[in-house]
Amino acid sequence: DTTFVIQQTNKRTNQTMTDKGRTQIPIVCPGHTRPLAELQYVTIPSENRTLLLSACHDRMPMLRDGHTGDWIGTFQGHKGAVWSCQMDPSGSLAATASGDFSARVW
Repeated sequence: DTTFVIQQTNKRTNQTMTDKGRTQIPIVCPGHTRPLAELQYVTIPSENRTLLLSACHDRMPMLRDGHTGDWIGTFQGHKGAVWSCQMDPSGSLAATASGDFSARVW
């Protein structure tokens, strides 16, 4: 039974963490060009789906599938680093706040 989680592999030992005997495989999600400021997720049980929303200094919040890490979309429009993000429980709305003094609802 493999459990997928988001984590960083220890660069020095190249090992992943184990939890209760199950190997946790890190999901690598390339795409951002600057550091992340925040990562939020929402689980939608009725659809057996988890969504990840990342706020990043590259001004491009991204939405990803939480089970696979696959890219779903990028929210374009901020002119400054995106410092915060949040999703509503249904996963249908996302809000972001940026260093350009704006907040957006997507």
